[in-house]
Amino acid sequence: MTSIAAPNPSRRDFLYLATGGVAAVGVGAAVWPLVDQMNPDRSTIAAGVPIEISLAAIAPGQIISIFWRGKPIFIRHRTPDEIA
Repeated sequence: MTSIAAPNPSRRDFLYLATGGVAAVGVGAAVWPLVDQMNPDRSTIAAGVPIEISLAAIAPGQIISIFWRGKPIFIRHRTPDEIA
């Protein structure tokens, strides 16, 4: 059986490894902004934060509307007759 790797690495082997390393860093530096631009904007993240509504203050049969992400959300406290 013969060994595949050369016993004494040459200058050419070093240049191959150095070129490959620089190329890998270059590809990473080029891809990073492309991936980073796919993340949502801070204003988009802030607009989608969860909201909390106290349901105890809503009387039976009452409807309230709130806005979440710029869209209305309707909350209705149904009466027992409406549930049955």
